[in-house]
Amino acid sequence: MELRRLTLDDIPACSDLAESRSWPREESKWEFLLTHGEGWGLFDEHGLVGTTIVTRYPELASVSMVLVAERAARQGHARRMVSHVLDTGVSTLFATPMGRPLYEQLGFHAVGFTDIHAGTFTGPAAGVSHLATPADLDDLVALDTKVTGLTRPYLWESLLRMGTVRISEHGVAGTWQVREARKLIGPVIADSPADACALIADCAAGDPSVRVDVHDPEVIAFVRENGLESWGEATWMVRGAGHLPGDRTRYRAPLLQAVG
Repeated sequence: MELRRLTLDDIPACSDLAESRSWPREESKWEFLLTHGEGWGLFDEHGLVGTTIVTRYPELASVSMVLVAERAARQGHARRMVSHVLDTGVSTLFATPMGRPLYEQLGFHAVGFTDIHAGTFTGPAAGVSHLATPADLDDLVALDTKVTGLTRPYLWESLLRMGTVRISEHGVAGTWQVREARKLIGPVIADSPADACALIADCAAGDPSVRVDVHDPEVIAFVRENGLESWGEATWMVRGAGHLPGDRTRYRAPLLQAVG
């Protein structure tokens, strides 16, 4: 099989592969990740067999979108692709229960989890935040770098251009219409779980379908009480370091499990 770089022209095949494994198609997500990251695809005579994407920051690399077609499952292809993008530096990823044993064999260890929630948010807005503007970009990037330990101005530039960012006295939250019918909420940076709940309410209220990936018990209880349902947990894993950088106590939700 041929392992080669993915391009934007491969997005339809990537979406088909995702759909075949019961993942949403999310063409805009693939475009975002392939634009800002490095995608690799495994091909046989019938087409795309597997994918992985690595997004590289100065501080670490984030591995995501590890998919293998059913016809080629359990043949070592995921190991080949992930091994190809790993280097001697620090790497992180979110693991499904199925993928976790492989990543442990490759040197990753668990440092946390996130509980994926989606549905229609039934609660009211909290009214604690206002919309950010491009003039807020430097402050957003500085806060994000302090909390996550990652230098990623492109993320906030993209959110200000393609989505929305809401700012409160105690945090910030971004949103992105990752699918036509679903709004993705994140990153959420907040001083406390209660502050995170208020920001999520401001982002989600009135929207027909939202998704947010959270880990604080208080925030999990809040989103469930307000109509969202759990789709299951993903384990946050790191390789090459004992823990993730930054002040992660204030990092309440990632934007995508694909970007850390």
